[in-house]
Amino acid sequence: CQHPLTRFSVPEELFGPLSLRALEEDVYKRNTAGYLPEAQVAFIDEVFKANSAVLNALLMILNEKRFDNGNEQVKVPLVCLVGASNELPQDPELQALYDRFLFRKMVNPVSDAGISNLLSSTPAEASSRATASSATAKLETAWLQDLADKARSEIAVPDKVIDILARLRSHLMNECEPPIYISDRRLLKCVGMLKMSAYTNGRAEVSEFDCLLLKHVCWSSPDEQDKVNDWIVDQLVSQTETKQLRYLLLGVFTRCCKAMGNGAGAAGEDGGVASDIEEIVEILAGKLSSMRMQRDAVSGLLLENVWLCREEAEVVLEQLQNPLDKSIAQVESLLEDALTVEACYGESVPLYAVADLLPEYWSDFIRKGDIEDVKPLGIKPLGK
Repeated sequence: CQHPLTRFSVPEELFGPLSLRALEEDVYKRNTAGYLPEAQVAFIDEVFKANSAVLNALLMILNEKRFDNGNEQVKVPLVCLVGASNELPQDPELQALYDRFLFRKMVNPVSDAGISNLLSSTPAEASSRATASSATAKLETAWLQDLADKARSEIAVPDKVIDILARLRSHLMNECEPPIYISDRRLLKCVGMLKMSAYTNGRAEVSEFDCLLLKHVCWSSPDEQDKVNDWIVDQLVSQTETKQLRYLLLGVFTRCCKAMGNGAGAAGEDGGVASDIEEIVEILAGKLSSMRMQRDAVSGLLLENVWLCREEAEVVLEQLQNPLDKSIAQVESLLEDALTVEACYGESVPLYAVADLLPEYWSDFIRKGDIEDVKPLGIKPLGK
Protein backbone atom coordinates (compact mmCIF):
# COMPACT_ATOMS: atom_id res chain seq x y z
CA CYS A 1 0.00 0.00 0.00
CA GLN A 2 1.41 3.39 -1.01
CA HIS A 3 -0.36 6.72 -0.74
CA PRO A 4 0.45 10.44 -0.39
CA LEU A 5 -1.50 12.64 1.99
CA THR A 6 -2.52 16.28 1.80
CA ARG A 7 -4.35 18.38 4.37
CA PHE A 8 -7.46 17.81 2.25
CA SER A 9 -7.16 14.00 2.12
CA VAL A 10 -10.29 12.14 3.10
CA PRO A 11 -10.43 8.77 4.91
CA GLU A 12 -11.58 7.02 1.73
CA GLU A 13 -8.17 7.58 0.16
CA LEU A 14 -6.36 5.63 2.89
CA PHE A 15 -8.91 3.23 4.34
CA GLY A 16 -11.09 2.47 1.34
CA PRO A 17 -14.46 3.73 0.00
CA LEU A 18 -17.78 3.09 1.67
CA SER A 19 -19.40 -0.14 0.55
CA LEU A 20 -22.53 0.78 -1.44
CA ARG A 21 -23.93 -2.72 -1.04
CA ALA A 22 -23.54 -2.46 2.75
CA LEU A 23 -25.23 0.97 2.74
CA GLU A 24 -28.23 -0.57 1.00
CA GLU A 25 -28.56 -2.74 4.10
CA ASP A 26 -28.15 0.27 6.43
CA VAL A 27 -24.61 -0.81 7.39
CA TYR A 28 -21.79 1.76 7.46
CA LYS A 29 -18.80 -0.22 6.25
CA ARG A 30 -15.73 0.38 4.10
CA ASN A 31 -14.43 -1.76 1.29
CA THR A 32 -10.84 -2.11 2.57
CA ALA A 33 -9.43 -4.45 -0.09
CA GLY A 34 -6.21 -2.93 -1.45
CA TYR A 35 -6.10 -0.23 1.23
CA LEU A 36 -4.20 0.30 4.48
CA PRO A 37 -6.44 -1.87 6.76
CA GLU A 38 -5.43 -4.95 4.73
CA ALA A 39 -1.80 -4.02 3.99
CA GLN A 40 1.25 -5.75 5.46
CA VAL A 41 3.72 -3.09 4.35
CA ALA A 42 2.69 0.50 3.69
CA PHE A 43 4.29 3.79 2.68
CA ILE A 44 2.56 7.11 3.38
CA ASP A 45 4.09 10.21 1.86
CA GLU A 46 3.71 13.56 3.67
CA VAL A 47 2.30 11.63 6.60
CA PHE A 48 2.16 14.67 8.91
CA LYS A 49 -0.38 16.34 6.65
CA ALA A 50 -2.97 13.94 8.06
CA ASN A 51 -6.10 15.76 9.23
CA SER A 52 -8.19 14.80 12.24
CA ALA A 53 -10.53 12.66 10.13
CA VAL A 54 -7.59 10.44 9.11
CA LEU A 55 -5.52 10.80 12.29
CA ASN A 56 -7.68 8.89 14.76
CA ALA A 57 -7.98 5.78 12.60
CA LEU A 58 -4.30 5.93 11.73
CA LEU A 59 -3.30 6.09 15.40
CA MET A 60 -5.36 3.00 16.22
CA ILE A 61 -3.83 1.07 13.34
CA LEU A 62 -0.26 1.97 14.36
CA ASN A 63 -0.71 1.38 18.07
CA GLU A 64 -3.20 -1.46 18.32
CA LYS A 65 -3.11 -2.95 14.80
CA ARG A 66 -6.89 -2.65 14.66
CA PHE A 67 -9.34 -0.71 12.50
CA ASP A 68 -12.94 0.29 13.25
CA ASN A 69 -14.90 -0.73 10.17
CA GLY A 70 -18.52 0.14 10.76
CA ASN A 71 -19.86 -1.73 13.78
CA GLU A 72 -16.92 -4.13 14.02
CA GLN A 73 -13.23 -3.82 14.86
CA VAL A 74 -10.96 -5.79 12.53
CA LYS A 75 -7.36 -6.86 13.01
CA VAL A 76 -4.85 -5.20 10.68
CA PRO A 77 -2.01 -7.41 9.34
CA LEU A 78 0.39 -4.43 9.17
CA VAL A 79 4.05 -5.38 9.72
CA CYS A 80 5.77 -2.16 8.73
CA LEU A 81 4.63 1.37 7.96
CA VAL A 82 7.10 3.88 6.56
CA GLY A 83 6.21 7.57 6.66
CA ALA A 84 7.96 10.35 4.80
CA SER A 85 7.73 14.10 5.28
CA ASN A 86 9.46 17.25 4.10
CA GLU A 87 8.81 18.87 7.47
CA LEU A 88 8.63 17.85 11.10
CA PRO A 89 5.27 18.07 12.90
CA GLN A 90 4.72 21.33 14.78
CA ASP A 91 1.04 20.91 15.62
CA PRO A 92 0.60 19.34 19.11
CA GLU A 93 -2.22 17.28 17.63
CA LEU A 94 0.37 15.41 15.51
CA GLN A 95 2.79 14.56 18.33
CA ALA A 96 1.00 11.30 19.14
CA LEU A 97 1.34 10.21 15.49
CA TYR A 98 5.02 11.23 15.46
CA ASP A 99 5.62 9.14 18.59
CA ARG A 100 4.25 6.02 16.85
CA PHE A 101 7.20 5.94 14.43
CA LEU A 102 10.00 4.13 16.28
CA PHE A 103 12.91 4.72 13.88
CA ARG A 104 13.62 8.20 12.59
CA LYS A 105 16.01 8.89 9.73
CA MET A 106 16.98 12.25 8.31
CA VAL A 107 17.63 11.93 4.57
CA ASN A 108 19.92 14.68 3.32
CA PRO A 109 20.17 15.89 -0.27
CA VAL A 110 22.57 14.01 -2.55
CA SER A 111 26.16 15.02 -1.79
CA ASP A 112 28.53 16.55 -4.31
CA ALA A 113 30.40 13.24 -4.42
CA GLY A 114 27.26 11.30 -5.30
CA ILE A 115 25.56 13.73 -7.67
CA SER A 116 27.34 12.29 -10.72
CA ASN A 117 25.95 8.80 -10.04
CA LEU A 118 22.48 10.26 -9.59
CA LEU A 119 22.57 12.17 -12.86
CA SER A 120 24.07 9.31 -14.85
CA SER A 121 21.52 6.70 -13.69
CA THR A 122 18.39 6.09 -15.75
CA PRO A 123 14.85 5.17 -14.64
CA ALA A 124 15.24 1.81 -16.37
CA GLU A 125 18.31 0.97 -14.26
CA ALA A 126 16.54 1.92 -11.05
CA SER A 127 13.51 -0.14 -12.06
CA SER A 128 15.63 -3.21 -12.87
CA ARG A 129 17.42 -2.99 -9.51
CA ALA A 130 14.08 -2.78 -7.68
CA THR A 131 12.72 -5.75 -9.65
CA ALA A 132 15.80 -7.86 -8.87
CA SER A 133 15.57 -6.93 -5.21
CA SER A 134 11.88 -7.80 -4.93
CA ALA A 135 12.49 -11.13 -6.66
CA THR A 136 15.18 -12.26 -4.22
CA ALA A 137 14.15 -10.71 -0.89
CA LYS A 138 10.74 -11.79 0.33
CA LEU A 139 9.83 -11.86 4.04
CA GLU A 140 6.92 -13.98 5.17
CA THR A 141 4.63 -12.47 7.80
CA ALA A 142 4.55 -15.68 9.86
CA TRP A 143 8.36 -15.83 9.89
CA LEU A 144 8.59 -12.22 11.03
CA GLN A 145 6.05 -12.83 13.80
CA ASP A 146 7.95 -15.92 14.96
CA LEU A 147 11.14 -13.85 14.98
CA ALA A 148 9.52 -11.17 17.12
CA ASP A 149 8.05 -13.74 19.55
CA LYS A 150 11.39 -15.47 20.04
CA ALA A 151 13.26 -12.20 20.53
CA ARG A 152 10.69 -11.09 23.09
CA SER A 153 10.73 -14.36 25.08
CA GLU A 154 14.29 -15.64 24.73
CA ILE A 155 16.51 -12.57 24.96
CA ALA A 156 17.60 -11.28 28.36
CA VAL A 157 18.09 -7.59 29.09
CA PRO A 158 20.93 -7.07 31.64
CA ASP A 159 20.55 -4.55 34.44
CA LYS A 160 23.33 -2.41 32.93
CA VAL A 161 21.27 -1.94 29.76
CA ILE A 162 18.13 -1.09 31.74
CA ASP A 163 20.23 1.42 33.70
CA ILE A 164 21.47 3.04 30.47
CA LEU A 165 17.89 3.38 29.18
CA ALA A 166 16.62 4.88 32.43
CA ARG A 167 19.49 7.34 32.74
CA LEU A 168 19.24 8.28 29.06
CA ARG A 169 15.59 9.29 29.45
CA SER A 170 16.41 11.23 32.62
CA HIS A 171 19.31 12.98 30.88
CA LEU A 172 17.27 13.92 27.81
CA MET A 173 14.26 15.17 29.78
CA ASN A 174 16.04 16.88 32.69
CA GLU A 175 19.48 17.96 31.50
CA CYS A 176 19.06 18.82 27.82
CA GLU A 177 17.88 22.25 26.72
CA PRO A 178 15.28 22.17 25.33
CA PRO A 179 14.17 18.91 26.98
CA ILE A 180 13.79 15.87 24.74
CA TYR A 181 10.61 14.02 25.68
CA ILE A 182 10.67 10.21 25.61
CA SER A 183 7.28 8.60 26.23
CA ASP A 184 6.76 5.39 28.20
CA ARG A 185 5.49 3.78 25.00
CA ARG A 186 8.67 4.67 23.13
CA LEU A 187 10.88 3.43 25.97
CA LEU A 188 9.13 0.04 25.97
CA LYS A 189 9.52 -0.17 22.19
CA CYS A 190 13.23 0.57 22.66
CA VAL A 191 13.55 -2.55 24.82
CA GLY A 192 11.82 -4.63 22.14
CA MET A 193 14.08 -3.18 19.46
CA LEU A 194 17.23 -3.96 21.50
CA LYS A 195 16.03 -7.54 22.03
CA MET A 196 15.47 -7.94 18.30
CA SER A 197 18.96 -6.58 17.60
CA ALA A 198 20.52 -9.11 19.97
CA TYR A 199 18.46 -12.02 18.59
CA THR A 200 19.18 -11.29 14.92
CA ASN A 201 22.88 -10.99 15.77
CA GLY A 202 22.87 -14.45 17.35
CA ARG A 203 23.23 -13.39 20.99
CA ALA A 204 21.34 -14.55 24.08
CA GLU A 205 21.25 -11.14 25.75
CA VAL A 206 21.31 -7.48 24.83
CA SER A 207 24.74 -5.85 24.77
CA GLU A 208 25.26 -2.29 25.94
CA PHE A 209 26.64 -1.65 22.46
CA ASP A 210 23.19 -2.38 21.02
CA CYS A 211 22.19 0.88 22.72
CA LEU A 212 24.01 2.74 19.94
CA LEU A 213 20.85 2.13 17.88
CA LEU A 214 18.98 4.47 20.23
CA LYS A 215 20.42 7.45 18.38
CA HIS A 216 17.95 6.59 15.59
CA VAL A 217 15.05 6.43 18.05
CA CYS A 218 15.37 8.93 20.91
CA TRP A 219 15.23 12.32 19.21
CA SER A 220 12.54 14.71 18.11
CA SER A 221 14.51 17.04 15.83
CA PRO A 222 17.62 16.12 13.78
CA ASP A 223 19.99 18.37 15.78
CA GLU A 224 19.23 16.26 18.89
CA GLN A 225 20.59 13.07 17.34
CA ASP A 226 24.23 13.94 18.08
CA LYS A 227 23.34 14.68 21.72
CA VAL A 228 21.88 11.20 22.09
CA ASN A 229 24.82 9.53 20.34
CA ASP A 230 27.46 11.44 22.32
CA TRP A 231 25.81 10.58 25.64
CA ILE A 232 25.58 6.87 24.79
CA VAL A 233 29.21 6.72 23.62
CA ASP A 234 30.25 8.47 26.83
CA GLN A 235 28.39 5.86 28.91
CA LEU A 236 30.06 2.99 27.07
CA VAL A 237 33.49 4.33 28.05
CA SER A 238 32.47 6.07 31.28
CA GLN A 239 35.26 6.87 33.73
CA THR A 240 32.83 6.82 36.68
CA GLU A 241 33.51 3.19 37.59
CA THR A 242 37.27 3.75 37.40
CA LYS A 243 36.96 6.65 39.84
CA GLN A 244 34.90 4.48 42.17
CA LEU A 245 37.55 1.76 42.06
CA ARG A 246 40.26 4.27 42.96
CA TYR A 247 38.13 5.50 45.84
CA LEU A 248 37.80 1.91 47.11
CA LEU A 249 41.54 1.39 46.79
CA LEU A 250 42.21 4.61 48.69
CA GLY A 251 39.96 3.35 51.51
CA VAL A 252 41.89 0.07 51.68
CA PHE A 253 45.20 1.99 51.61
CA THR A 254 44.00 4.17 54.52
CA ARG A 255 43.05 1.13 56.64
CA CYS A 256 46.36 -0.49 55.74
CA CYS A 257 48.36 2.55 56.89
CA LYS A 258 46.41 2.74 60.14
CA ALA A 259 47.02 -0.96 60.82
CA MET A 260 50.73 -0.67 59.99
CA GLY A 261 51.01 2.40 62.21
CA ASN A 262 49.55 0.36 65.07
CA GLY A 263 52.11 -2.38 64.54
CA ALA A 264 49.91 -4.78 62.56
CA GLY A 265 51.11 -6.41 59.39
CA ALA A 266 52.48 -9.79 58.49
CA ALA A 267 52.83 -10.78 62.16
CA GLY A 268 49.95 -8.91 63.77
CA GLU A 269 46.17 -8.99 64.14
CA ASP A 270 44.97 -6.75 61.30
CA GLY A 271 41.19 -6.67 61.75
CA GLY A 272 40.55 -7.97 58.24
CA VAL A 273 42.83 -5.52 56.40
CA ALA A 274 44.65 -8.34 54.59
CA SER A 275 41.36 -9.76 53.29
CA ASP A 276 40.28 -6.26 52.18
CA ILE A 277 43.50 -5.88 50.19
CA GLU A 278 43.05 -9.31 48.65
CA GLU A 279 39.46 -8.44 47.70
CA ILE A 280 40.33 -5.14 45.98
CA VAL A 281 43.12 -6.89 44.04
CA GLU A 282 40.63 -9.52 42.92
CA ILE A 283 38.07 -6.86 41.92
CA LEU A 284 40.61 -4.90 39.89
CA ALA A 285 42.00 -8.02 38.20
CA GLY A 286 38.47 -9.07 37.23
CA LYS A 287 37.61 -5.60 35.96
CA LEU A 288 40.79 -5.44 33.89
CA SER A 289 40.11 -8.83 32.35
CA SER A 290 36.53 -7.80 31.56
CA MET A 291 37.62 -4.52 29.95
CA ARG A 292 40.23 -6.25 27.79
CA MET A 293 37.64 -8.76 26.62
CA GLN A 294 35.25 -5.89 25.90
CA ARG A 295 37.90 -4.08 23.86
CA ASP A 296 38.63 -7.23 21.86
CA ALA A 297 34.94 -7.92 21.31
CA VAL A 298 33.75 -4.40 20.48
CA SER A 299 35.08 -4.52 16.92
CA GLY A 300 33.02 -7.63 16.13
CA LEU A 301 29.96 -6.33 17.99
CA LEU A 302 29.94 -3.21 15.85
CA LEU A 303 31.29 -4.27 12.44
CA GLU A 304 29.27 -7.50 12.36
CA ASN A 305 26.05 -5.98 13.71
CA VAL A 306 23.39 -6.47 11.02
CA TRP A 307 21.59 -3.33 12.20
CA LEU A 308 24.56 -1.01 11.68
CA CYS A 309 25.92 -0.05 8.27
CA ARG A 310 29.68 -0.47 7.86
CA GLU A 311 30.33 3.26 7.70
CA GLU A 312 28.41 3.99 10.91
CA ALA A 313 30.08 1.10 12.75
CA GLU A 314 33.55 2.30 11.78
CA VAL A 315 32.82 5.84 12.99
CA VAL A 316 31.60 4.59 16.37
CA LEU A 317 34.54 2.19 16.67
CA GLU A 318 36.92 5.08 16.16
CA GLN A 319 35.05 7.10 18.82
CA LEU A 320 35.33 4.26 21.33
CA GLN A 321 38.86 2.99 20.77
CA ASN A 322 40.93 5.72 22.46
CA PRO A 323 38.67 6.09 25.53
CA LEU A 324 38.60 2.30 25.99
CA ASP A 325 42.41 2.13 25.81
CA LYS A 326 42.64 4.98 28.32
CA SER A 327 40.25 3.27 30.75
CA ILE A 328 42.19 0.01 30.52
CA ALA A 329 45.46 1.83 31.21
CA GLN A 330 43.89 3.45 34.29
CA VAL A 331 42.69 0.12 35.69
CA GLU A 332 46.11 -1.44 34.98
CA SER A 333 47.67 1.35 37.02
CA LEU A 334 45.18 0.81 39.86
CA LEU A 335 45.94 -2.92 39.89
CA GLU A 336 49.68 -2.21 40.09
CA ASP A 337 49.04 0.13 43.02
CA ALA A 338 46.88 -2.48 44.77
CA LEU A 339 49.57 -5.13 44.35
CA THR A 340 52.09 -2.67 45.79
CA VAL A 341 49.86 -2.10 48.83
CA GLU A 342 49.51 -5.87 49.24
CA ALA A 343 53.28 -6.40 49.09
CA CYS A 344 54.00 -3.53 51.51
CA TYR A 345 51.48 -4.81 54.03
CA GLY A 346 52.62 -8.40 53.76
CA GLU A 347 56.28 -7.49 54.24
CA SER A 348 55.64 -4.84 56.92
CA VAL A 349 57.39 -2.18 54.85
CA PRO A 350 58.09 1.02 56.88
CA LEU A 351 55.53 3.74 56.31
CA TYR A 352 58.10 6.22 55.00
CA ALA A 353 58.88 3.71 52.25
CA VAL A 354 55.14 3.31 51.53
CA ALA A 355 54.94 7.09 51.15
CA ASP A 356 57.74 6.98 48.58
CA LEU A 357 56.18 4.09 46.67
CA LEU A 358 52.63 5.48 46.57
CA PRO A 359 52.96 9.26 47.00
CA GLU A 360 49.50 10.17 45.63
CA TYR A 361 47.67 7.81 47.95
CA TRP A 362 49.85 8.90 50.86
CA SER A 363 49.14 12.55 50.11
CA ASP A 364 45.38 11.88 50.03
CA PHE A 365 45.58 9.90 53.26
CA ILE A 366 47.46 12.65 55.11
CA ARG A 367 45.46 15.53 53.63
CA LYS A 368 42.02 14.04 54.13
CA GLY A 369 42.69 11.80 57.14
CA ASP A 370 41.43 12.38 60.64
CA ILE A 371 44.02 14.00 62.91
CA GLU A 372 43.68 11.13 65.39
CA ASP A 373 44.53 8.62 62.63
CA VAL A 374 47.67 10.36 61.44
CA LYS A 375 49.05 11.54 64.81
CA PRO A 376 50.57 8.12 65.56
CA LEU A 377 52.47 8.42 62.26
CA GLY A 378 54.09 11.64 63.40
CA ILE A 379 52.67 13.63 60.47
CA LYS A 380 50.29 16.55 60.68
CA PRO A 381 47.51 16.61 58.06
CA LEU A 382 47.97 19.29 55.43
CA GLY A 383 45.65 22.29 55.70
CA LYS A 384 44.96 21.82 59.41
